[in-house]
Amino acid sequence: MGSTQHWLKDSVLRSGLVIDPAWFLRPDGVDASRSIHGVAHTERVRTHALELAETLGFDAWEREALEYAAIWHDIGRTDDGADYYHGAKSAGKVVGLGLHTEVDPFVLESALFAVTHHCGDEDHALHQARWFSDPDATLRVFHALKDADILDRVRLGDLDPAYLYFGQSHERIETAWQLLREMP
Repeated sequence: MGSTQHWLKDSVLRSGLVIDPAWFLRPDGVDASRSIHGVAHTERVRTHALELAETLGFDAWEREALEYAAIWHDIGRTDDGADYYHGAKSAGKVVGLGLHTEVDPFVLESALFAVTHHCGDEDHALHQARWFSDPDATLRVFHALKDADILDRVRLGDLDPAYLYFGQSHERIETAWQLLREMP
């Protein structure tokens, strides 16, 4: 087991957040938990997200929002191709499954914003964030989720560093390849 897996295992035990494969059951009955957007992808995105949060000095509540966003961001996908609305569908599924009930409303607001907008139009997200309790922090969570998700595009062979928001994310590209080898 590589060092990243040890860190991930420790972080899961600390946070208590477990990714349930049942979240990835699609409306047509397909179990997508082992798909390219399933549990393994979600674990890698969470790892990138949490390590970015630490590097970027996120407050505890931002880190919590980012972790929720990372584990929920693709659960509403209905296919593995282009699925422009999967962020909104994922946020809806969080509520539909009741995954949000124990989450602090302030944390939930930023987490669901990031989930909803991670695959959509950046300008729309920037415009909508101004209505949130802490727009700057909400956008940090949003950008960190996008970067964590983009870093896992190494699995597809098409990671484009030009889409990464934070400089620290650029420094994680080799780590993304290593994480993919450790957590295929």
